[in-house]
Amino acid sequence: MRNPQQKKPVLPNFLIVGAARCGTTSLHHYLRQHPDVFMCDPKEPRFLSGLANHPGAGPGDRAVSRVAVRTLESYVRLFENGAGRKAVGEASVETLYFHKQSIPAIRKTLGDPKILMILRDPVDSLFSTFNFMRRLGREHLPLREALRREEERKRKGYDWMWRYREARLYAEQVRAFQNHFSRVCVLFYDDLNKNPMTVLRTVCEFLEIDDQFSVDAGQVLNASGIPKSSWFNTLFIKPKRLHKVARKVGTALLGINRWVALREHLMRMNLEKPDPMPADIRHDLKVFYRDNVLLLQDLVGADLKPWLIEGDAPDANFSTP
Repeated sequence: MRNPQQKKPVLPNFLIVGAARCGTTSLHHYLRQHPDVFMCDPKEPRFLSGLANHPGAGPGDRAVSRVAVRTLESYVRLFENGAGRKAVGEASVETLYFHKQSIPAIRKTLGDPKILMILRDPVDSLFSTFNFMRRLGREHLPLREALRREEERKRKGYDWMWRYREARLYAEQVRAFQNHFSRVCVLFYDDLNKNPMTVLRTVCEFLEIDDQFSVDAGQVLNASGIPKSSWFNTLFIKPKRLHKVARKVGTALLGINRWVALREHLMRMNLEKPDPMPADIRHDLKVFYRDNVLLLQDLVGADLKPWLIEGDAPDANFSTP
């Protein structure tokens, strides 16, 4: 029996549910600077999707799974220091894709939290993920072959991040959250990249916190690219031991926010811009996503014609909420 004087545990009242490679790391970093917001560490507990107990079979999958949270007790402990904050959240990006598993878990554990999601042109997001996996030293195939082997990797039990094409069929994922939660805010990567403070004001209004607070939004974090130096790159790849040491020392000397800014600057200096996606692959992917993008456009009330092949978009048929 619970002691009547025992404090009610602090749990998230908002979630950043995805999508991957769409700016969630930047949004997480900006929000954690706000005095009214508490964001847990790690950024992605991977608890609500249930993936923590199902590590993938692909290169590096088990290492990622080791930092995930497996029990409700451990999940609750992540938010102990959030007492007194108006907005308490986390940002596990697989939550959106695994909506069939995550939505019942969210309803059971958290009730009806506010849902934030940030989306990006699926072709650009796919290519960013592919190059990010290359930066991590996990992807060794060329893009064309990686796409060809996507279903094979899925059958072998690779983690969801390897589902480059499938994971970006956003429409069903978004609709599921809209149907099950009363407060859903959909943002877009291009807006965050071009006008971060405008997007942050929108987020603050949604979370009902001070929207005049100034944050350091000078850079988009967690860049993808090709490392110039593999050794230097290992300093910033989690959960390697060198990464842990660098993070611990950097945070102790600079504080978490200044360390993140310095880390991202050093990472970018060590990255080369990858070659562009081959034109034929880009065209085929645009065709693959076309119907899904048109459906998503209606669901979110936004003009997504730039995500389509130029000249292919039908007349706009969406309503602005």
